[in-house]
Formats: sequence, structure tokens, C-alpha cells
Amino acid sequence: MFGKKKDERNSQIQSEPLKLTTIAMGTVIKGTVDVEGSLRVDGTIEGNVSCHKTMILGPQGTIIGNVTSVSAILHGILKGDIHTEEELVLKSGCSMKGDIYTCKLEIEPKALFNGACKTMEENIQPQGQSPE
Repeated sequence: MFGKKKDERNSQIQSEPLKLTTIAMGTVIKGTVDVEGSLRVDGTIEGNVSCHKTMILGPQGTIIGNVTSVSAILHGILKGDIHTEEELVLKSGCSMKGDIYTCKLEIEPKALFNGACKTMEENIQPQGQSPE
């Protein structure tokens, strides 16, 4: 009645593929990982991770390296620094050893965190960088 027809909306939804990369339990990746969409890690990554959307570290997942992401949810083990543009959630049972740089931080009871935390305002350029 109003707006687009039902068939037009369905074709638009189907034309955009889901951009989710999953590292399965038992998989070990050594090196830099750069993901265009979202990432779920249930295996092990030994190296830096760059994710352009949400990064989820599953309960069995381990990352040994630095992580850069728009947002992140940690259930497993992270040994390295994490930079998130929006939000970071440390779930109960996760272990984080490294520094946190984020706008919004949530730490659940029984989550382990050893490091420094720097919270930033959203959309602020890091020092030393000028906007183009």
C-alpha cells in the first residue's frame, strides 16, 4: 500500500550478501587477518586482526595479537591490545591481557582484564592526525 512492493524489498535484501567470516574451532591462523565484514573466532589467530564491523571472540577462541574493530564482544582469550571505534563488551569468563581503546566499555562479572583502558569520545581524530 505504501512504499515499495514486497517483491522489490525481498530482492534488495537478498542482493546484499551476509559478510560474516568464521574461524572454526581447531583452526589455527598465523599472520595478519583483515576482514571486510564481521568476524567470529572460535579457533586461534596468532597475529593482528582488523575487522571492519563486529568481531566476536567465542568461548573457545584465542587471539594472540592486536585487534582493531568497529565493535567487539569477547568471550575467549585475547593477549594483545584492542581498539574499537564504538563498543567493547568483555563477557563473563573471558580473559583479556592488553590495553583497551574504546568509546564504550562493558565488563561483566567474572571477566578478567589486565591492562590499561582509555575511553575516547566518538568521532575524535587521534592526536597527530589532521582531518582531510
